[in-house]
Amino acid sequence: MNRKPVNNGNNHTNRTTDLPEFFYSAGIYRHHVAGRIFMEAVFMAAEDLTRLEHIVEKIYKPIARRRGTSAACISKNLRDVRNTIMKNGGADLLEEMTGSRHWHTEMPYPHEIIEVFARHVRKYKIPQDVL
Repeated sequence: MNRKPVNNGNNHTNRTTDLPEFFYSAGIYRHHVAGRIFMEAVFMAAEDLTRLEHIVEKIYKPIARRRGTSAACISKNLRDVRNTIMKNGGADLLEEMTGSRHWHTEMPYPHEIIEVFARHVRKYKIPQDVL
């Protein structure tokens, strides 16, 4: 799979495109509801990483209320996104982002992928308007 590196340069303009471009290369598109839910969860976690400690209360339920659905539905959408990411080369991307190869042997939980992306968003100061 040919994909741009996660850290592709020194200017902020290039970095703001990393997150959305990954979604495209991993098979996640903005017009998919689950993809938008995942991006929303990532940015919520990036704002406050402690939300991940109580992910259902602090991320799933607020997203569910805004979307008029249940936290269980949000959880299912995030698992679907995780499965799509992993099916489309996600282990390699997660390895690039974290430096750890364990993604190749263990299926990550959705909250783990959300945290990896949230830390990427924070590190490179990717604005939420890239959504």
